[in-house]
This record gives sequence, C-alpha cells and structure tokens, in this order.
Amino acid sequence: MSLDLQVIGAGMGRTGTTSLKTALEILLKGPCFHFLEYKSHPELMAPWLSLIRGMPLRSDPDEFGDVPISQWEKVMPGYVACVDEPASYYWKQLSHAFPEALVILSVRDIDSWWTSMAALDEHYEEEMRRPELITTARREFLDFVDVIYPDQREGLSEDIERTFFESHNRRVLEHAERDQRFNQRFLVWHVQEGWEPLCRALGLPVPDIPFPHKNKRAVYHGY
Repeated sequence: MSLDLQVIGAGMGRTGTTSLKTALEILLKGPCFHFLEYKSHPELMAPWLSLIRGMPLRSDPDEFGDVPISQWEKVMPGYVACVDEPASYYWKQLSHAFPEALVILSVRDIDSWWTSMAALDEHYEEEMRRPELITTARREFLDFVDVIYPDQREGLSEDIERTFFESHNRRVLEHAERDQRFNQRFLVWHVQEGWEPLCRALGLPVPDIPFPHKNKRAVYHGY
C-alpha cells in the first residue's frame, strides 16, 4: 500500500497531540501515527530505530537530505496522518515527501508545556522505582525510548528543554515565512481552538460532536 499522508504534525509532544490524533482520525477516517502507536504496534519500533540512527532526533532538519516515501512506508504503514514525536522532528523531510499534505504546528504556552513535561518525567521516575512491576513488553518499549532519547536518561533539564521547545517552533515558523508554498499549507494550531481551524484548513465540515480533548496532565498514558 502506497503511503499518502494528508497531515503532518510538526508540533512537539505535550501540545495537544493526543487530542489532535483523535480529531484527525475522525476527520480523515483513517489512523494517525503518534508515539502512543508503539504500544499497540511494537513492530514499528525496529524500523523507526533504523531511521533515527541515521537521523538522530533533535538534530537540525537541514543537516539531512530528503527521505524517500519507501522509507516512510516502513515506519508508518497505512497511516493517513502523523503527529507527536518522533515524526514531528522530521517535519521538513516529510513535507518534501508529501508536498500536498497539511502541516500543523501545534503550540502551547511554554510554562504550561514545561509543567506537563515535568509531570510526565515524574511519572516515569516513579515507574522506575518499582522495576518489579515492569512487564517484558514495557521494558522493550522503555529500552527503545532510552535509545532514541539518549540525552534524557538522567532526567529532563528544564533549561535545555525550554530552549529546544522554543527553537523547534521558531525553526518551523521561520521556514513557513521563507517558503510561500509551504506557508500555503501550514497551520499554527492550539488545542483550545478545537475543530474549526482544522476543518477549515482541510476543507471539511465541522463534526457534530464535541472536540476530543485527550491526555490531560492528570492522566498518564505510560510514555
């Protein structure tokens, strides 16, 4: 099956990406790739690991060339959209491979974003304090995370994380300013805006159901 992404999420995790995933699956009537997908599709960790080893996460996207569609088909087979990490780090390569896809930069106030990230790290540290409760499948997932995020094994650094969050968003926004064709299919979106901006950008009617607000800070999905 040839991969034909209709939406590329460029926003970092903890910016409403779980809600965005659910919303896009409703609108596009197909699966949206998200970090959560590794839980139900652990077989995708190996091809993603192969991609990431050649193009480490958090690298400047200008350091690497284009990635053929055949490679994206291996890591996201059958998906109609992708949001969240690690796909969001490859927004530029994905936008080149799928020149008709809508690119969405999901954004959030940096202070609330960091609070959410710190809470996630706290959940992770609490899990590590009880290794006897970690299943084999969960251990495989955690080992995968350790490999793709080697700098975060010792915990998050607030200064580093805040700086990277801002630089990532700025890089996407500056690219949109320079590239008119990219800008024509680019949307900056906040989860509180709900359906309307998404539907307008996709040329689709607004669903007659509440917007799916998911993954609030109090809920830990295990990633």
